[in-house]
Amino acid sequence: MPNLIEDRLSALLAEWIDSHRPEGFPGTIPVHVARRDEIRTRPCVVLDTSESKPVPAMPHTARVKLDVHLFSQVDDTPAELHAEWAGKLVTLLRDKAAIQADIDSETFVLHDLIEREGGTTPDESRGRESVLSYEAVVSAV
Repeated sequence: MPNLIEDRLSALLAEWIDSHRPEGFPGTIPVHVARRDEIRTRPCVVLDTSESKPVPAMPHTARVKLDVHLFSQVDDTPAELHAEWAGKLVTLLRDKAAIQADIDSETFVLHDLIEREGGTTPDESRGRESVLSYEAVVSAV
């Protein structure tokens, strides 16, 4: 069950983010799911899930750690622009009702998307990485 839930959550949210880009968030920035063999160029957004924990009282339901990574290159993207894009992603993902309306189905339900602490750090390849952390409560069959 955990892989099904993690895979469905990542795929559905990646598609949703890609089709609901906020104004000012470039359409040229690809949205990927981690653990896929896609070629990643910077800037990009990568969704990564981990730590699925079943919810005992609810069958086929788990709490899933979800990280939304925004990667950019120092040489191509000023820090202010990177921060602006990260802020737009945070604002977009706060609209749980819109996300639920678009991705919930007979076989998948996003019960909640809880924002956790994230951050922005430089990485070893002269780039930046913002990690937006969430806990998703999801049912999938």
